[in-house]
Amino acid sequence: MKYTVNLLDAATDPVEWARRREAEGWDGLSVADHVFTGRRAYPHVWVTATAMALATTHATISTAFANNLFRSPVEVAQAALQLQRISGGRFELGLGAGWADHEVTGSGLRYPPPGVRAGMFAESAQIIRTLLHEGSCTFHGEHYDIDVPKVGPRPEGLAPPLLAGSVGGPRTTREVTPFLDRVEIKAQSAATRNGALDLDVMATVTDDHLHDLIDRADVDSKFQRTRRDDRSQRSFAQPGLDVDTHVACECPVMN
Repeated sequence: MKYTVNLLDAATDPVEWARRREAEGWDGLSVADHVFTGRRAYPHVWVTATAMALATTHATISTAFANNLFRSPVEVAQAALQLQRISGGRFELGLGAGWADHEVTGSGLRYPPPGVRAGMFAESAQIIRTLLHEGSCTFHGEHYDIDVPKVGPRPEGLAPPLLAGSVGGPRTTREVTPFLDRVEIKAQSAATRNGALDLDVMATVTDDHLHDLIDRADVDSKFQRTRRDDRSQRSFAQPGLDVDTHVACECPVMN
């Protein structure tokens, strides 16, 4: 079992915070990818992850989770490769669909309906995985039209960063999981489906629902990898889903 602590507060010094958390024995350090929620301001995800990587020596550094609505999957892959080099191979890229309507529209961006967000997330996961493993990507989908002949840096002697994703609905579980190395089961995904956290919906989530999602993610991942391995040509690298127990803790008041 591994334990990761997540930085949420923009007022916290990420360098000192990361040094203290590593000294306390945390396995991993992550940073959330928000601009704001309510009246809380968040640290910039890539700047903060870089600062944490440079301030530590052995803890895993990750994003929890890079918001797919904020930027191109090409930029995300480029940033992940750079962080893998800076961290000496300790970076893990966490990717999420994005859910907070006011945060996205308040930042001047478009907030798509649920089905479109799920489709964008699935395509983005495929594009990012291809760029991380192959260094190039040509992709023509419903939401993205990508033609990148080369992306870098490609850290010599280092494996590509692991790709983790937060999935919860039937479609993202089915279509995103096959591209992931590690999956976060977001059992309360229905509570954010309409762009804001609905506590009444969250209260209806049961243990049976959680276990069903875990089983579905594992089965879908194995099925998709088997089906694609039967093809004569593959357009992307094939992952092997990591089902190790991973506990994430959000501690905004921890200094």
